[in-house]
Amino acid sequence: MIDIIGALIALGILITVHETGHFLAAKIFGVEIEKFSIGFGPRLIGFKKGKTEYRISLIPLGGYLKMKGENPDEETEDESSSFKSKKWWQRAFIAFAGPFANFLFALLIFILSFLIGRSFEDQPPIVGKINGNIAIIQTNDKILEVNDHQIVGWNQIPQYFKKEGSNKIVLERDGEIVTLQTDKLKPEDWFSKILPKVPAIVGEVSAGLPAYEAGLMRGDIILAIDGKPVSDWYDMRSIIINSPKSELLFKIKRGEKIFEKKIKLGDNILNNTKIIGITQYLPVRFKEKYSLPKSIEMGGLTTFGVVALNYSTLYKLILKPELLKENIGGPVMIYTMSKQTIKKGWDNILSFVALISILLMIMNLLPIPLLDGGQIFFCFLEAIMKKPLSLKTQIILQKIGFFILIFVMMFAFMNDFNRIFKRNVSIKNEAIEPK
Repeated sequence: MIDIIGALIALGILITVHETGHFLAAKIFGVEIEKFSIGFGPRLIGFKKGKTEYRISLIPLGGYLKMKGENPDEETEDESSSFKSKKWWQRAFIAFAGPFANFLFALLIFILSFLIGRSFEDQPPIVGKINGNIAIIQTNDKILEVNDHQIVGWNQIPQYFKKEGSNKIVLERDGEIVTLQTDKLKPEDWFSKILPKVPAIVGEVSAGLPAYEAGLMRGDIILAIDGKPVSDWYDMRSIIINSPKSELLFKIKRGEKIFEKKIKLGDNILNNTKIIGITQYLPVRFKEKYSLPKSIEMGGLTTFGVVALNYSTLYKLILKPELLKENIGGPVMIYTMSKQTIKKGWDNILSFVALISILLMIMNLLPIPLLDGGQIFFCFLEAIMKKPLSLKTQIILQKIGFFILIFVMMFAFMNDFNRIFKRNVSIKNEAIEPK
């Protein structure tokens, strides 16, 4: 219950931020605001200040701003303060201001999360695999220090590694402490040529993907796939990626139980590889705080990185619409993800809220009538045609947009419940393999 209340509060904040963006932009251009609502449906509480009614409504899955003259068939007494009386670029700016407010909010939240200190989950700094001829580092070496910085997790190694010049490495090898000095290795080598030891243990299970539907859980150990023993994460990944099949039989250990599950293979639309939707188990946890300049840098990189990743995903979904069913989720999936995030601490909660804020921005900028992107699209059409779309055309397009949104919402809800149903059935039907 607390999870649900927390999710609704977070959603309310994001909607308020979005509508405040529209509100401020409309005020700049002298548009009269008739209603500012968090939520849809009947009013719960509210007040009126000037000509604007501020309210919280019954259904917390959204919100809206009612501007004078925003509906194409609406007649207004004072045209000068109506939305439709404004120039096309002013209306486009007002429509864009809501999504842009979500972007700025996400940026601020990411900066704050780095400033207060971020919790990181990582692999131990133990070498598991070496690609290429690198004699100075050996398998099972445990990295203790890089350039006098203590190393706790694997991803700290490239962070403290200098791009140019010599690097000092202190490591443990066969029970002895060894100090090395080398100019042969670069920071990027610790991502591509030298890899950490990663057992085939499930970390996070991505909601909505095949492993989730099959009922896999955090801590599950993958013992074999289609009868082939799995030695580590890289071995497991290689079997999945190179398999010609669409479904594989996984032998899994959970606590004292050993059982088998058939899991369908999904598609990673970003790099065209096969996946089941799990991440590595990360046993090392540590926290790092950043200075204000570094927090701004890291927050900016994270924000633009998340935006780029989501637009790249959207682009590839448009090219491959058959993958929409596998990749679209609704409020239930978001709630499931939020429950996983809450367990990881405040910094992860902040990052999740920032992520949802960016998703709201991207969704609202889609060129669908009734969304901000649709309004912006109409404004640009008006600029090109030198006249606004006819009233009849606008009304028809808005109705089409309404039905598109209803269809997408129903599709997302059905996807959510179908995934949960499959997961629950799969967990209930787990067969224990006789020993």
